[in-house]
Formats: sequence, structure tokens, C-alpha cells
Amino acid sequence: MAAATNPLQNIHSHSSPTISTQTFTIAGILTTVHGLSELPSDAISVACLWFLHPRLQTKETMAPVAAQTIHAWNARVKVGLAGKTPKGLIAVSFDQRNHGSRLVDKLHNEAWRQGNPRHAQDMFSCYHGTATDTSQLIDHLESYIFTSPNGLKITQHLVLGVSLGGHAAWHCILSEPRITSAVIVIGCPDYTRLMTDRARLSKLKSYTDSNPPGSSFIGSRDFPPALMDAISRFDPAASLLPGVGQGGGEIGKAKLDRFKILLRERLHGKSILNLSGKVDKLVPYAAGESFLDVFEKVVREDPSLNIAFEDKLFDGVGHAFSPAMAETAVGWICDILSKGDDRLVASKM
Repeated sequence: MAAATNPLQNIHSHSSPTISTQTFTIAGILTTVHGLSELPSDAISVACLWFLHPRLQTKETMAPVAAQTIHAWNARVKVGLAGKTPKGLIAVSFDQRNHGSRLVDKLHNEAWRQGNPRHAQDMFSCYHGTATDTSQLIDHLESYIFTSPNGLKITQHLVLGVSLGGHAAWHCILSEPRITSAVIVIGCPDYTRLMTDRARLSKLKSYTDSNPPGSSFIGSRDFPPALMDAISRFDPAASLLPGVGQGGGEIGKAKLDRFKILLRERLHGKSILNLSGKVDKLVPYAAGESFLDVFEKVVREDPSLNIAFEDKLFDGVGHAFSPAMAETAVGWICDILSKGDDRLVASKM
């Protein structure tokens, strides 16, 4: 199944606000910074919001929502609704691997139905690489944009990813201690269940030629053992709660105890907003639901984990970042920024 359309295509009009952009080449990656010119003159620190685009799109896709978010935040600052010592806000976007300015081979961005036999390997390695790239760019961004001896400092990092970028945002919030808040839009925390369902819908022989259907897909040439090894290391569901949603039944105490230990190590003090379309067929909510249900329950029942998690389903929305989703995301980000560093991180990697 291919993402035939841009999930962000309907959320902004020609009358939507624009924002300044400057592009820097950082570590060989064209990196667009939104909102530098709009930073308040009296800002003493800066928050950076990383925007990760969908599959088959580019960094330019994220410009309208970057502008919407920065305008909303600056409006709060102007009227005194941004906390005691409001930060300035910039947003950053860059092309994911094999996309836009980094394109190597178009076929490797496509799905099984479009003739790409390595769809599962290509997609996972692409967005895992995006999370790695984000961390590297965090290392170096400040030295490119704030070069004076007494220049501003970036003191807070957030991420918003859509579709492929949403999958990557899950990796970012889990693996990068400096990223303390994430908005996941039509993304999935369980790659194995997502791709097993996609194999079913694509009628792959590795799925259909088994009894029962699908029983031999995991470990087949379409989902090989080495990919499974990588998933077990980096995928949220597979690394934190292996086997969730497989075979039914209760999750044992040992697994739950391990889950809580890992959550405390990797997400303590962090905030996550998960936005999904109720009728999304490309990245169905059901693919991640088993993991999300356990995650939400554990976080709710153990306040000492200090993890803020909101999970919102939008009626009538398919594989899209709808205007209502965008409004929810922007408001949530502004609320996080208004809290300052109150929830900043104690997680360890």
C-alpha cells in the first residue's frame, strides 16, 4: 500500500501564515530552520521543534505547520500567556533518507504493491536513520545558527512527525534524552504488527501461502530474521514489551516489571501526544493498539514514572493530518512550552 497523497495537503490554505526560513548544510544534510527572524529580541533561551515529514514527501511539506506553530507560540508570548520566562521557538525540518535532496532510488520508497520487494527493510531503516540524523543535527545545529560569543542557547527539544515521520518520532523520544516531548501523528509504535497487516492487505505470497495465513510471514524473505533483530533493538513495542498483542492472554509480571524499568530509564519526565485517524487504512490504529493500551495503563497507574501521555482518535479521519489534529498538536506544544523546564528530563540512555 502506498501513501498516494500527502497527509498534510488539506490542513493549510494559501492564506495561511508564513514564517522566515534559512537553510544550512549541516553534516551534509540540508537543514531548514524556521522562525529565526521572528525570535523575540528579549529571548534568553530557545526551544527547537523538529518536524519529520511523511513517506514520499520532503522537508518543504512541513513548512505550513511549522509556521502555524511558531505564530501561535509568538502570539502567546505577545499577550503574556507563555509562562514566566518564555523561550523563543524555532522549528527545523530536513529530508529523510532517500527523500527530496537525499533521493537515491525512488523504488526503495515504495511499498510491496508498487514493486518494492524490500519495503519492510527500506522503511524501517529509513526512519530509524531519521532518528539517528535528528540526534546528530541536535549535536551541531546551535553552532550554525547562534555563532556569537554570547549567543542564544537551545535548552529544549521537541519533535513532531507525520506518518513515516511519526514512526521516527517514536524512535526519537525513546532514544534521544534531549528530546523531551513528542507529537506522533498517524504513526505506529509496533512495526511488526503494522507490516504484518500490510502484508495481508498486499496479498504477499509469504503471507497467503501458509496455514493459517500469515503464520510464516515473520522470518520470511519479506520480513527476514536480521530485520527482526533490528526491530527488537529499536522498535518501541518490540524493544520495550516484546510479544505484546501476539497470542493474547495476560502479560506476565516479569515482562511488566521490565517494561516499567525501561520506561523509567527512557521516558521519565517526558510527554507524548499520539494522534490517529479512526479510519486510517494505511497505518491503522489497531496495529499499535495493544502496545498503547498497556503503555497508557502503566503510565496512569504509576505516577512515579512521570510520563505524560495523551492518545487521541479522530472520527472520520483516514491517513491524514487533519485541521483538527493540527490545532490539537499546536495547542499541546504551546502548553508544553508554557510550562518551561518543569518536566525536563531525568531519563538516561
